[in-house]
Amino acid sequence: MQRARGVSKKNPQRSLKIARTCLEYFEAKNDTAMISKCLMDMSETQKVIGKYSLAFDNLWEAQYLSNFTNYDNTKQEVHIRLAKLYALFNMDKESMEHFQASLAISKDLYFEDESNTRPLVSSYMNLALRERLQGNYFEALKYLDSCLINDEIVENKHVDMPFLDAERGYVMLKLDRLNEASKYLHSSFKHTKDVDVPYRTNINMFLGELYERKGELDSAVFYFNKSLNLIELRNYRSDLKADVLFKLSNVFFKKNLDTKAYLYSVKSQVVSDSLMDIKNQTNSELFEIKNTYLKSISEKNAQLAKQQNEIAENKEIQWRLKMISAFAILLVIVLSIIYRMRMKLKRTLMAKREAEITSELKEEQNRTEIAAKSKELTSYALQLIDKEKDIDELLDVLKKESPSNYKSMSYRYKKGAKDLWDSFNLRFTEVNDEFYTKLKEKHPDLSITERKHCALIKLKFGTKEMARILNIVPHSIHISRSRIRKKIGLQRNDSLEDYIANL
Repeated sequence: MQRARGVSKKNPQRSLKIARTCLEYFEAKNDTAMISKCLMDMSETQKVIGKYSLAFDNLWEAQYLSNFTNYDNTKQEVHIRLAKLYALFNMDKESMEHFQASLAISKDLYFEDESNTRPLVSSYMNLALRERLQGNYFEALKYLDSCLINDEIVENKHVDMPFLDAERGYVMLKLDRLNEASKYLHSSFKHTKDVDVPYRTNINMFLGELYERKGELDSAVFYFNKSLNLIELRNYRSDLKADVLFKLSNVFFKKNLDTKAYLYSVKSQVVSDSLMDIKNQTNSELFEIKNTYLKSISEKNAQLAKQQNEIAENKEIQWRLKMISAFAILLVIVLSIIYRMRMKLKRTLMAKREAEITSELKEEQNRTEIAAKSKELTSYALQLIDKEKDIDELLDVLKKESPSNYKSMSYRYKKGAKDLWDSFNLRFTEVNDEFYTKLKEKHPDLSITERKHCALIKLKFGTKEMARILNIVPHSIHISRSRIRKKIGLQRNDSLEDYIANL
């Protein structure tokens, strides 16, 4: 494909031969997108050698094939080339339809991917050329400005800036803004001086017009001749030859070189007539080709519609079979899931019931053990109280009978009382292991003595019994209970015994 494009200007026939070879290769591969590109390249080469009817034929075929691909870039390019080809034959309505179609596709491509700017720039550029050729210069400037969609356009070279400058310069020339026109056109000429691009023909022709407008006729002749040489020697823009010859005729007339002016005018007319004959012949061929093409398309569409109906019917059958299979599989899966869920639920309920029974038995066992130990602990405490009473009576007797031994025995008794309390406290903690923990967490400001009082309150001991166990007077118990109520934050009507029992 690259080789065909490389020789399309210098050796069009060789370019067509290479392009046909590529076309056959991609047809064998059934690569619709590449077939469309081959047809577009062949159309461009046929346009260069004046085979416009074949150029149309290839583009119509490319357009038909592009409708069966997902490559919108290809569709956009086909519309652009058809629009330009129709414009050569002044078929404005058809040309504009394809330009608008190209612009719509280009915008969709840009909105999908903002880095894909080339199709949109191409559409704006070609619309600018069309408006310029029709004399709508301000509209042309709008489209040229639209080519610079964002700052990355120039960096990524999605716009050929010399070409853009040339078009902008020519529009400025037509608007009589000669200084701006000169700046843009000379910039474009400078950047393409050593570059082999076809639109150098346009740039030289535009500069010729600029100098003609300025009255610098020798410079005008120089640039018109450069444009003519590019057409004749390099086969660039042969469609501009008649126009360049006519412009040279006008310059020679202004220089009072009537003979030269006449000769170039005749040459211009001959070329123009030749192009007109080609166009007339092409127009005649176009109707025949288009009718043949439309008949071929109609046959292809009928065959395609038949195939699509068969495919649709097959797909419908396959779809129904798939739906039935899917429904059957889904039903089996649902039934399996329901069965598993029921079994799982049953096992869960059984396990939960077993756990509840085990928990109830354990709780009952714990309550029984706690009740038994609490009774044992209460009994133990009551025995302590009885012993305390007996010891107190003995100490009173000893105090009267033997005062000398009383002090030592009293000391030993107090020490023994402490040991008895420690033993009692240990047993209480074993029975109510979480009581002290919860009490400390909820009321950390309670003292050790106050926690002892709380333990005895939990065992439902009265004031006198608590006083005997702790070896203090009953009044101290009342004071301690008052402090405990205050630290816990109980109201007057709240029961301290109930609060501690629920811990």
